[in-house]
Amino acid sequence: MKCIFCRIVAGDEKAYIVYESDHVLAFLDKYPVSKGHTLIIPIKHYETIFETPDHTLYELVKIAKKIAIAQVEILRADGVRILQNNGRAAKQEIPHIHFHVIPFYHGVELRHPRRKIDKEEGEEVAKLLRIGLDHG
Repeated sequence: MKCIFCRIVAGDEKAYIVYESDHVLAFLDKYPVSKGHTLIIPIKHYETIFETPDHTLYELVKIAKKIAIAQVEILRADGVRILQNNGRAAKQEIPHIHFHVIPFYHGVELRHPRRKIDKEEGEEVAKLLRIGLDHG
């Protein structure tokens, strides 16, 4: 069975898409820790950074930067954390390389426990970030 991210790429699983190209897909985290928490994955399945080709890593990081800028400019985040884990020992939960782009807001605690994003928030935030990427 395909991993959850491969099912999103195939269109078999719903996601709030922020960015899509021939090589990269970005979508809102289903269980965000903050408003705008975005995941960036390669379309092709690679489990960790170790087997991911350099040109793919470049694309992932390039889009992470653009999304971070949109989070600050459009969502008014006060800061952004970009996170990437490799292997179970490093807390990688999905065996498909991905980057988290997590916006932080002064005075707003991270969502713990994490809750599933609702449709209204997902559609609104994805739309705002797409607008930010179009202008960036």
